[in-house]
Amino acid sequence: MRTWLALLGTPSAVLAALSIDYALVPPACAWRTMLPLGGVTGAALLFSVIATLLAWRRWREASLIAPASAVALPARPAMLACTATLVGLVSTLALVAMWIPQWLISACV
Repeated sequence: MRTWLALLGTPSAVLAALSIDYALVPPACAWRTMLPLGGVTGAALLFSVIATLLAWRRWREASLIAPASAVALPARPAMLACTATLVGLVSTLALVAMWIPQWLISACV
């Protein structure tokens, strides 16, 4: 479960945060605050970091069970956890890249 959360959940969180942020731009401009946008992106970022750390822990545990020289079947969980960790890391970096312009540019621009 920890692996799938990072593998499928973090890219979904990025897409959901992007969609919700786009929908919140008119209200954020009317309210003259960036808090709704920052809150959505921050929540998605927190989820992404936690899911990535859980996948990384699973990768470490699976690597202890199956060394790199193991046959395919025991090495599968380690490879899947490694992939989930990398997907989670890319998703986390994408959310940080989405959050930086929210600090610098007003929603009304």
